[in-house]
Amino acid sequence: SSGINAEYGGGGAGKAPAKLIISNLEYSVNDQDIRELFSEFGAIRSYSVHYDRSGRSLGTADVSYVTRGDATKAMKTYNNVPLDGKPMIIELVTDEPAYKPPASRPYSGSGGNRSGGGRGRGRGQKRGGGGGGGGKEQKKQMPA
Repeated sequence: SSGINAEYGGGGAGKAPAKLIISNLEYSVNDQDIRELFSEFGAIRSYSVHYDRSGRSLGTADVSYVTRGDATKAMKTYNNVPLDGKPMIIELVTDEPAYKPPASRPYSGSGGNRSGGGRGRGRGQKRGGGGGGGGKEQKKQMPA
């Protein structure tokens, strides 16, 4: 019976984990707010608001979902939706490799929803989400 458990390690095809990067957050938004907002879409593996070394919010956060479908739902629901007065910018980052084998359709229809971005009065060009990772540097211990 030792071989039975081997089947359960894969986690199921198509249920790859996925991470959301949320930027343009109001500085008062904290981990608890992020957890409350995003846990309604499915199981969350981890979540965190990013802070600088002095403890000020960087205005970015990340949320990792157990399944990509839940992450996609959360992104579609909350992208450009104001939280405490500022529209959240949400980007999906998968944990899987960048290369995906071609699907049965020759193209993916997901690119079509970009066209609505022009409504943001010019703010949409500043995609500041990439810099958010800097908050993780606080784990480095300075020598005493």
